Amino acid sequence: MCRFVESIRIEEGKAHLIELHNARFHAARKALFGFDDPVDLLACIKLPPGLSAERYKYRIICDGSNITTEIQPYEQRVIQSLKVVYNDDIDYSIKWENRSRLNRLFSLRNKCDDILIVKRGFVSDSSAANLLLFDGKEWITPSTPLLKGVQRQHLLDLGLIAEREVPISDLFRYRAIKLVNALIDFRRAPLIDIHTSVCFHSSRQ
Repeated sequence: MCRFVESIRIEEGKAHLIELHNARFHAARKALFGFDDPVDLLACIKLPPGLSAERYKYRIICDGSNITTEIQPYEQRVIQSLKVVYNDDIDYSIKWENRSRLNRLFSLRNKCDDILIVKRGFVSDSSAANLLLFDGKEWITPSTPLLKGVQRQHLLDLGLIAEREVPISDLFRYRAIKLVNALIDFRRAPLIDIHTSVCFHSSRQ
C-alpha cells in the first residue's frame, strides 16, 4: 500500500506553514491516486485538550481516500557531524511513510550524527532534513533535494536563501551547513562546520 505523510509542526497550539503543507499534500495525492478534490489539512487537525505550548509533530497519513492522524511531542536530535554517503537511485520526491531506503543510508553514518546524501554527483539532503549551505555571503540550498520541504520553500519564498546546484566536488567551498525541516526552522537549526564536521564514506550504495 502506498502511504505518504505530512509532518506538521504544532507549537503554541498553532499549525505552522499549513498552506505549504496543503499544496504538497494535494500534489502527492493527485500524483499517486488521481484525486483532484482539495483537502484542507487544517480541518483534519484535532488537537487534544490541554496541549502544552511546546513543539509537537502532527502526522497526517494518507493512502488515497483514507486519512489518519497522530500527534507526539517533538524532541530535536543533536546533530553536530555528517557522513557523506552516495546513492544514485533513491527516490523520496514524495514523503513516503516507508523510509526503509533512507534508514539503510542512515545506518552508514558510523560515528557521525547524520548523513549527507549525494545523488548522481550532486548534494541533496540529510536523512530527514533539507540542507542550507553558507558560502560566507549568503545561504543557499541545493537545487537537487530528495524532497522539497516546506521550511525550505518558506525560506525561498521569503528570499532568505537561494537555490543552486551543488556538485559534491564543490562542497568544501562552503563554510557551514544547517539542517531544516517542518519541525526545525532556521533559528533552531544548529550550525555545522563543513571543514571539521563532514567526513566521506568510501563506498556507493
